Amino acid sequence: MSAPSNTVETRRDNASGPTAAPQHRQSAVPALARVEAVRLLRHPALLVAVALYLAPWLYDLAVGDPAHRFPVLHDTSWSSQFLLLLLAAGVLLAANQAALRSQRHGTEEAYQVLVVDRVARTGAHLLSLVPAVLVALVLSALRIAYLAAQPGAAGDVRPLEALAGPACVLLAGCAGVLASTITRSAAAAPLLIVGLAAVTLTAAVNDTAAWRWLSLIANQNENASPLPTPLIDRPAGTHLLWLTCWAALLGAAALLVSRLRSPSPRGAMAPRAVAVVALVGILATGVLQISTGSATMKDREAAYTRHPAAYQTCTTRAHITYCAFPDFTSRVGEWAQVTAGVLRNTPPTIATDSYAVRQRVFPSGAVVTSSEDPDAQPPLADWAADDIAAGTPNAVTVDTDWSEGAAGGDRGSDAVLAFAASFAYRAVVGAVPDQPRLTMVCGARAMLVVWLAAQATPGTADALASLRRRSFGALTLPLLGSGAGLAFEPQGQDLAFALVDNPPADIAERIIAGWDRLSAADTSAEQAADLLGIHLPASPDASAEIAGC
Repeated sequence: MSAPSNTVETRRDNASGPTAAPQHRQSAVPALARVEAVRLLRHPALLVAVALYLAPWLYDLAVGDPAHRFPVLHDTSWSSQFLLLLLAAGVLLAANQAALRSQRHGTEEAYQVLVVDRVARTGAHLLSLVPAVLVALVLSALRIAYLAAQPGAAGDVRPLEALAGPACVLLAGCAGVLASTITRSAAAAPLLIVGLAAVTLTAAVNDTAAWRWLSLIANQNENASPLPTPLIDRPAGTHLLWLTCWAALLGAAALLVSRLRSPSPRGAMAPRAVAVVALVGILATGVLQISTGSATMKDREAAYTRHPAAYQTCTTRAHITYCAFPDFTSRVGEWAQVTAGVLRNTPPTIATDSYAVRQRVFPSGAVVTSSEDPDAQPPLADWAADDIAAGTPNAVTVDTDWSEGAAGGDRGSDAVLAFAASFAYRAVVGAVPDQPRLTMVCGARAMLVVWLAAQATPGTADALASLRRRSFGALTLPLLGSGAGLAFEPQGQDLAFALVDNPPADIAERIIAGWDRLSAADTSAEQAADLLGIHLPASPDASAEIAGC
């Protein structure tokens, strides 16, 4: 009686198998994806990548993070993507090794008896990337939120820019899974990482080329000062869609290759459809990304550059009017500290005079190659007319860059010192430079301007010390990276350096008492030293004739 019973049960199992297999497969894929996701998150390559991502941030927190106290958030939104490439490399390597595990362990044949076939396992590995992408998203969001909480933060977060980093992680993971379906070699993933790194580095170097948008991350000219939000011309949404289409294409390709290599390949309409749609999306978004900027954006950039007053918000503190683009109004307090520090050691008639500070942009200054280049000359005449029309004549220019002394890098440090020196020049001379080239400040005026700028705040003193370490001869402070700006006679600046390095106890009183002579255009550095009762340091350029003096 037992044999017929076994036969009936066997037939019943066989009859129900084909119907049950797809159901079992559908439930098994998410379960396998969860297991693989946990393994992926614990993979050494990903853990090392996360540690490398966190290391600079933790170091900044340990030392107080002075370098990031004045972030520009719409720039931070894209620059934060670069460190996420570490996670992308870790996920690519980890996903590739996970997909090749059965090959390494010699268990590929054993999988043939399970309901989860090769295609289903590939799909599970693709699904296992989701938690790693979420980790990248959380890390990026925390970093940007931390910077946005800084008191000196300016601008707005651009979410589509910030999402590009996690999208790169997803793309890299799909590439790793696809590589495992094409070749069993463990060297494929490292070589793929090197290739992607080479393309990304090449695009980063060519930071003004339109084709750089066809890499993982589109770098921006790091020598250029930040721009107001209305002048940002980055196709962030198109680039995010381009990355997403690439991830979809690579994932669909991985499923198709697995289908072709399975013992009994069946139809694959869904992956094919996804691949076709993704390919069309890649082509369409690629063309849109490399299209040149619109004429409207160029006109807007020209308007913001030549006539900034129409786009700014002004506020008056005491007797000084500060005008800034809406993104940068949080910087007014920092500017006020510098102006107050400069005027602190001036006579009452100078300290109580009316002044104006206006933020300006000069995008052409970021690509200047020669002071003779017409594009290197800022529109000083337009600026003067704009200031008069706005009721702020002789407004002192301030950059969109700012720094905690030298902590924020050379560009931010020089911007702080340039503003302090420009405001000191306005206080000493009574006007702003109006030459399309460097204005040479000579004799006692050079000493006075440099000293007033240096002693204004600890940050300006630190900025001057940084510039002195990086330069020799006459100091030059370009105006917004242009061919204009201030330059100082070596004897006068060396006298100021001596006062900064070893200040006499009553130097401020001596300067105020001798202000009329020290601020005169015909007072030499030697006469200033005699007037202040100090020794004039020997200058290697003392006997040389300085152009403009």
